[in-house]
Amino acid sequence: MSVTRGPRQSDFIDTWPTSSSTGVLYNPYAILAISSPPPMSFSSFSDIPPMPGYMCQLPPMSPFLPSDAVFPHTVRTTMNGINIAQKGPAVKEKKPIPDKSKTEVPCDRYLKRFQIWDPEDFEYVPYDLSVNESSPTPKEEDHVNYFYLDMRYKNERSEPEAWVTNFSKPSLAFLRITVGDDFFLKEPEVLVTSLFPKLSLMRKTLATAHSFLLSDKTHTPEECLHIMKSVGLNRIEEEGSTPESDMIQQIKELVEHVEVLMTYLEDQFKPIADRVALATSYGHAEFDLLQYFSEPGQEMVTTDRFDKPIAVIIEKTFYDYETCPEPARFFYVVGHGLSWNGSCYSRYHVRRKVKEYKGTREISSLPWTKLNPDIREQLKARGKLYTAHSGVHYKVYESKRVIVDRMAFDNQMGYTRDPDQPIPELEEERLHLLPSEVYGFNLISKEWTSFLVEELKEVIFDEHAWDHLVLDEDIKTLIKGLVEVTKNKNSSRKMINDVISGKGGGLISVLHGPPGTGKTLTAESVAELLRRPLYMVGSSELSARPSMLEMNLRSTLSLATAWDAVLLIDEADVFLEQRSLHELERNALVSVALRVLEYHRGVLFLTTNRIKTFDEAFLSRFSIAIKYPELDVSGRRAIWKKFFTLADCTVSAEDLEVLAMKPFNGRTIKNMVSICPAPLASVKLIIPGIKVRTAQALALSTDQSFGIEHILVVSRAQEKFLDEFSHLER
Repeated sequence: MSVTRGPRQSDFIDTWPTSSSTGVLYNPYAILAISSPPPMSFSSFSDIPPMPGYMCQLPPMSPFLPSDAVFPHTVRTTMNGINIAQKGPAVKEKKPIPDKSKTEVPCDRYLKRFQIWDPEDFEYVPYDLSVNESSPTPKEEDHVNYFYLDMRYKNERSEPEAWVTNFSKPSLAFLRITVGDDFFLKEPEVLVTSLFPKLSLMRKTLATAHSFLLSDKTHTPEECLHIMKSVGLNRIEEEGSTPESDMIQQIKELVEHVEVLMTYLEDQFKPIADRVALATSYGHAEFDLLQYFSEPGQEMVTTDRFDKPIAVIIEKTFYDYETCPEPARFFYVVGHGLSWNGSCYSRYHVRRKVKEYKGTREISSLPWTKLNPDIREQLKARGKLYTAHSGVHYKVYESKRVIVDRMAFDNQMGYTRDPDQPIPELEEERLHLLPSEVYGFNLISKEWTSFLVEELKEVIFDEHAWDHLVLDEDIKTLIKGLVEVTKNKNSSRKMINDVISGKGGGLISVLHGPPGTGKTLTAESVAELLRRPLYMVGSSELSARPSMLEMNLRSTLSLATAWDAVLLIDEADVFLEQRSLHELERNALVSVALRVLEYHRGVLFLTTNRIKTFDEAFLSRFSIAIKYPELDVSGRRAIWKKFFTLADCTVSAEDLEVLAMKPFNGRTIKNMVSICPAPLASVKLIIPGIKVRTAQALALSTDQSFGIEHILVVSRAQEKFLDEFSHLER
């Protein structure tokens, strides 16, 4: 015999109908016919093995059942000795409900319930513990329950888990304000053990309400409302009672309810508290106890990326798993400190973690520890320094001049600053929460970065910078006069209003001439004279595309205005040269520069090297235009003399005259002579600090004192290069 089976229709055999006349079972998917089987007995068709004598025939999609088909609860068919019992449509039996006296234990103002997981109904159901173990029958007592304690079993052999549910309204309000998380659900249910790390904060909050109630003085409505909010209550006035009495009554009720919960939790926590106390006495901690060494609301100290200490307030702790680079369990601490965001002091967040370990570990080896009074005072002193650098400040950091400006750091395309906006004060008790770094711009490296606040220093301006500038005295007098006007805000505004209303009014100067003739030094000297930052930007940084040029130029001018800086745009030839009919793109660049620059209200220098003809529209917008000629013998003599004086090197008049005859520009002379340490050097305004140039490097390499012989060696090499280069150009 042979067997043909359908696609596992035996799974649905419990609902098949049967024909009383044929002994054939029907279902919507298949008809099972039994013929000539050996004598066997099965409890259901699903037990029938694939063997000769059984055949499965698939009917049409909509089979017609015989008119005598019936749907009994159980069908038993006997054919040729085969006894087959088959169930029809199942009728769900109603489960017995255990006696409440055996599944619930009334306690002192809370109810303890025993529950077990029902996989069929997918929920916890009442569990009669006395069925599986002998226990005294709880006494029925009439209590007002402030919460339910549910002892839940996964199965009859598992250990129970204690869950807290059905909180009273005052208890729930308190838990929402102190614990949060799942307590904002409509009907929260939490493990008892999950509340252990919050006990300290809960007790501290409740103690505030206790002290309030025990106080003998008469409380104002404002004081009552403050306490109510601190414990999570909302003010509800009842008819016939004053607001104060109503609020005090609500606080009393909450304290009574929460005290019952706290008493139970602290009793359950005692074994763990003993473990924590023992580990702490030896300075050690087990991994599962870390959550009790770092509680929410506690102040801790950790280190930042500079390995500097920072204080934070713990917000939450938790255990979690990470899968990369390998699966592991970690303990996390998340907290916050305070930092200046450009307009106010706001929170910044810190997260630290510890990988799971076996046994114990020294508490001091953790990436965080409790904040002690000594470190707190150190951080407080640093915090005062930090607040002194809120806003915009011109400083020196690692021998380089920098701008401290958090607002600009977050808005690097520029912003509008209100110089009269006051800096808010931070409470002294929160100063220790401030970080070790401030943010801003490095004027030398042109990088947006951070600076350690304890390493920032005041700028030492060069009082003689203007004297070092080798330039026609009439031109120097004119520039200085224009600059002096910008130092006085009142006279500056008066001058602007008298000339043009609503437009610019700043000092816009064009410095034109070959390299090394003093153009950059002029801008640097003006910045020193004004005691302002010098913000240098190359034309290549502004883009050669008109749309990008306008955006970048506006950004640059915005930052220069916010910092009250002297702005130097180097090699601005492409913006200033006369427009023509054949270079439309360059014409657009000139138009953009004209439109944007005329509204700048600060001090702006534009330097050019190779420009042939200035655009007429620009000529009318310059405050002053200066032509720097090639240095003559007297100019080179003056520059050589100044740099030798700065390098503390004595040179005879004859040697000085020989050097002055050589065709070097000012920058070449500067590079050939050594620069002395910062306190004596005027060129510190270019790059502050000790700068070693070619001749001094030569002296150091031969372990000799710097002298004229080293200058002559370098000058001969430089002359040879210039001669060969000029020959190549010809």
